[in-house]
Amino acid sequence: MIKMKLLKKSMLVLSVMTLIGGMSFAATAKAGKKSSAKKTVAKKVVNKKSSAKKTATKKVPSESYTCGTEKITVSYPTTKTAKVVTKAGKVYNLNVAVSGSGARYVSKGGDIEFFKGGKDVIYRGANNIEKSCKRR
Repeated sequence: MIKMKLLKKSMLVLSVMTLIGGMSFAATAKAGKKSSAKKTVAKKVVNKKSSAKKTATKKVPSESYTCGTEKITVSYPTTKTAKVVTKAGKVYNLNVAVSGSGARYVSKGGDIEFFKGGKDVIYRGANNIEKSCKRR
């Protein structure tokens, strides 16, 4: 009989502890949902700000040169590409190419080439003549 009373009390204590533990777990889960909801709202605000920045035009570095009698502007949209625009309005998209030193860019067909290394700048245009360039 004493064992039975002790067993009943133990079961009652265990049941109460389980009930309290379950309630605290539920409260923690509910609080976690609120904070994740706040994070979601914060992410949406940040995403709106970053998307506004993405729509703004990105400033691309460019340089102007005089190559013989020809004037060109070279811009670098990415680290692997260069864009050459002549004074006549011709646009050449070049890709980075193997170079012993400096930066060398060549068009897809290989007919246009721009090389910049140290103080030397060389441009080979559509007429296939290499010209030494000076920065304007």
